[in-house]
Amino acid sequence: MIKQLFVGAALTLTPFMSAAITDIGLGTLKGVKVYDYSSNRSIRLYFNNDVQYELAGCNKTATITYSKHTADKMDHFLSLALSAYMSGKKVRLTSASADCEVSQISLQDTRF
Repeated sequence: MIKQLFVGAALTLTPFMSAAITDIGLGTLKGVKVYDYSSNRSIRLYFNNDVQYELAGCNKTATITYSKHTADKMDHFLSLALSAYMSGKKVRLTSASADCEVSQISLQDTRF
């Protein structure tokens, strides 16, 4: 009975979880830019041509907007992005809102 409830809950939540998380891309970064203009306070991450699972419309670019994240999270995002850029390792960027705004960043060679 309990097992059936867990399976039922998993099947019910799976469409929502998969719809909520969208890949922006997986690949190496060719640039990291930090913007601090009055009209634009963000970090932009630019993928090389090796990008896989690219989200249409992002044009190999992901954005991390200061007003959408805490200061600590911005530091974490920037730290991981710079680590990936300087080491030449692949980074996977995902979005919880199906746009180019980063919600998760991870250093990984393959998509899992």
